[in-house]
Amino acid sequence: PSSIHGVGVFAIRDIPAGQRVYCAGGTGQWIKTDLAKVNPEIRKLILQRWPIVKDDFPFLSPNADAILRSFMNHSSDPNYSEITDCALIDIKAGEELLEDYKAYKDIIKIK
Repeated sequence: PSSIHGVGVFAIRDIPAGQRVYCAGGTGQWIKTDLAKVNPEIRKLILQRWPIVKDDFPFLSPNADAILRSFMNHSSDPNYSEITDCALIDIKAGEELLEDYKAYKDIIKIK
């Protein structure tokens, strides 16, 4: 739940400015990694979706079938860029990611 409106998107770890956030939607990529080295919060998401995953067993990214931007709230002082899919400033774990809805007018021309 968001204190701004409805449901929001929140960082589960610190995200440095300029880092890609992967809120733009499914990459559909199969990932193979050492789960012990994955951030605990992300490992939990992976195992919730893919309980049979073990080390070096391929799985789809938890964002593969979600477009997190569809849950993102607006701010005239955003911390996320929908154009670059990157953090505009340092975002702390637990902080809500916010985009500027007005930026879409330059992306999508509605007639």
